[in-house]
Amino acid sequence: MPDCPTCGTSLSSEAGKRQHHAKVHGEYLPNRTCEDCGTDFYDPKARLAYCDDCDPNAGENNGNWKDATERTDCERCGDEFEYYPSDKRGVYCRDCVREADEFLGDSYAEVHDIERVERECEYCGDSFSVLPCAIRDGGVRFYSRDCLSDALYDGGSNSGAYSGDWYRVRRRALDRDDHRCQHCGKEREEIGREPDVHHITPIRTFDDPQRAHSVDNVVALCRSCHLRAESGEISATEIRPE
Repeated sequence: MPDCPTCGTSLSSEAGKRQHHAKVHGEYLPNRTCEDCGTDFYDPKARLAYCDDCDPNAGENNGNWKDATERTDCERCGDEFEYYPSDKRGVYCRDCVREADEFLGDSYAEVHDIERVERECEYCGDSFSVLPCAIRDGGVRFYSRDCLSDALYDGGSNSGAYSGDWYRVRRRALDRDDHRCQHCGKEREEIGREPDVHHITPIRTFDDPQRAHSVDNVVALCRSCHLRAESGEISATEIRPE
């Protein structure tokens, strides 16, 4: 069990230790290690590979830095064009890219005649089709990211499940989490409203939706982190309450 480096309190998980330190001591613990110099640092989104001093894509090292353009010949028409190198060299000029539909051919799914699966958005009710490979853990449930976002905000097609003890549990979770996103640390004032309250184990997996409304099964997240948690980018172990 990890211990708080400041007060020595034993916590049940690394995520719990970070949450404890942010709440009790008002300081975020490092959650990343620089791949260049080895320095530990804090990144709100826990994505960066380098600290500010070592970031190879910062400043003039960035391929998109002003005046960092290069020139090459288009592989289709042969005309010379200018491009920002970024992580790969230029291949086609701008005019050829605009005409891409004429020379890049059909998509893999169209060439191999892969049949799409029809779905109905659980929020807006519109029908849409997806490739079978896109279906994971019960399938694609929403027509767009906007539908997913709206469904998370007001309960969407599961609005009947958001009754009973839900609002009491929601208030308790917000109070427990200090009205702060438990992944990136944003507070209510920074978010501009109350954080969302996310079900760690989804409501749809319960025979009785009301059983999902347990304080131990919910956590406060900002809208961005909530969407990432719903899509699987943030795992349950990263946000489960202490």
